[in-house]
Amino acid sequence: MRLGKESILSLVKEVLLKLSSVYTPSGEELNAKDVMLQISKELDLPLQIDETGSYYLGSQESKVLLASHIDTVPGFIQPKDEGSAISGRGVVDAKGPLSAMIVASHLLKGDGCDVLVAGLSDEERLSAGAKALVRKGRRFSHVIVGEPTSTSGIAIEYRGVAHFDIYCTSREGHSSSLKYNLIEDVSRRIVELYSPASEYDKHSIVPTIFRSGSAMNVAPKEAYVHFDVRYSVRNSFDEIYQRISSTFKDCRVELIEHLPPVKTSVNTAVYRALSRALISLGLKPSPVRKWGTSDMNVLAPIAKEIAAYGPGDSKLEHTDHERVTYEELYIGTMTYYNAVKELCRNSQT
Repeated sequence: MRLGKESILSLVKEVLLKLSSVYTPSGEELNAKDVMLQISKELDLPLQIDETGSYYLGSQESKVLLASHIDTVPGFIQPKDEGSAISGRGVVDAKGPLSAMIVASHLLKGDGCDVLVAGLSDEERLSAGAKALVRKGRRFSHVIVGEPTSTSGIAIEYRGVAHFDIYCTSREGHSSSLKYNLIEDVSRRIVELYSPASEYDKHSIVPTIFRSGSAMNVAPKEAYVHFDVRYSVRNSFDEIYQRISSTFKDCRVELIEHLPPVKTSVNTAVYRALSRALISLGLKPSPVRKWGTSDMNVLAPIAKEIAAYGPGDSKLEHTDHERVTYEELYIGTMTYYNAVKELCRNSQT
């Protein structure tokens, strides 16, 4: 690596501003095709695009994968260079980590350490990009997932997720005389099931969509509820499934997505490499248990070792206030660079 801090920071800022200037909500990742082609050419990183809209830069033969995602939650916010930070939709989750990974891989290539960087699609929805990679049968010795971990944290655990669609029916009637009301019945069951996030190892069952009724004086005949469920490795998914099914035993219950939780260890080469990289930059690393779910849950089966790390304040994810500082971007880039350089060096000895 021959570049100094200012040159490296200039590169990662340029990449992030390009990526965040393109609106790529889940399902529209190909909007970034022209920008990715430009980045690929400028940084001399070969580019491949798969059928899901995922982008792969670098060596397709590498056993080290740096995997972030290109999609964002809905709602475009124009990126802005504030002089010491960059704000805009996706700069924290997760185009900041992705930009740092891309620049780190460019620096590593100059050192003879080729890696593969993935800007995966659909992470904010059903992880189509990560699932497609798993189906292809690829295996990696080390995977670092690019998610914001407040710059000094290293995520070793994510909770699992399950999404349930529930459809209930009844006979409709005049609201002034019908003694049974489907909205009241379903609402009561929702309250019975509702388990907000309170403790990491206590599962959460949260209603996120509820639709019913079509006229202001008619008791409805149909109701739809969606539940978002999160749980840790210490919970039983079968017990959660049974509880929801029994509560709505007279309704149609459909499990539309399920990703098991993932837990790894601080005693892996990838965690140690990330930890040493942070220490070399003057930071104190710490293991993190993430309350949400990420592509780490999907990719864990194809990785010998895996962890998640990235620049940016994780509390800003999915908000209208995403903002990542220059220093966070530089630290993230150099952490990826130093960690992967150590992994490459150790694999050759």
